[in-house]
Amino acid sequence: MLKGNLSEFPLGTLIQTLAAAGRSGALQISPPWFEGKVVLKDGALFAASAGAREGWEAMEFLAGLREAPFAFDAEQVPPPVGNINQPVEAALARLLAIVDRWSRFKEIPEDWALSVHLSRKSGELKLTPAMLQVLGLVENHSIAQILELASTSPLDTAEALNGLLADGVLQLSAPVDMQGEVLVALSFYGKETGVAYLDEELYGEWLRALARPFFIQVRSPRGAEAQFETRPRRGIPGRVMLNDKDLRRLKAARGIKLLVRPELKGGV
Repeated sequence: MLKGNLSEFPLGTLIQTLAAAGRSGALQISPPWFEGKVVLKDGALFAASAGAREGWEAMEFLAGLREAPFAFDAEQVPPPVGNINQPVEAALARLLAIVDRWSRFKEIPEDWALSVHLSRKSGELKLTPAMLQVLGLVENHSIAQILELASTSPLDTAEALNGLLADGVLQLSAPVDMQGEVLVALSFYGKETGVAYLDEELYGEWLRALARPFFIQVRSPRGAEAQFETRPRRGIPGRVMLNDKDLRRLKAARGIKLLVRPELKGGV
């Protein structure tokens, strides 16, 4: 059984190699978010599935992965009916064109467990059907789920998502299972506004989970929200420290419980 990772052996190169050798069998691709399979028969692409996607839509979905373990099992018997019906040369050319199009989507991160949320950016934007699909799935869905569940193809969905991120209409969020923490407000005085201090243990936990710089979004019981640059501080477990001026802007005060959640900086 051939095993590896797409980070070292990209899908287009991998399929080309198996096709050139005339191999038959099933290529199992296992990112954390769904299971994918590509079936070859005598070197030709025969069938594909990835989450809820089938056929070429599954190939589009899988082609966007930059890292995922794979295993090729030559003992698996192809299904009686395939869902990819193209001559091998045409199928490979189509796959490479899909891979090339994915390479242009610079705003979509490698980690598809991340979600996105609407920014506060205002202005006019001409929305395509694919953009409307993405915007309709933003709430409580990860990037992987948006790509899987949209009625538009994964490529069209990815292009729309990439454009919305590039234009600042959407921003990357922490994974959907990171709902944030309720922390008690502490105050400090001085000129340093727009900065929040978290206990170093919580700060380190979020930094390890996100593996990238983050700021925090703070929401008061009255519904006022603001974003803050975040720094670690010793000895304040269960609390968040803000400048007194920032607390007043949030319509909050020392001792008030605030909802604090991490938000990501930048795109990839």
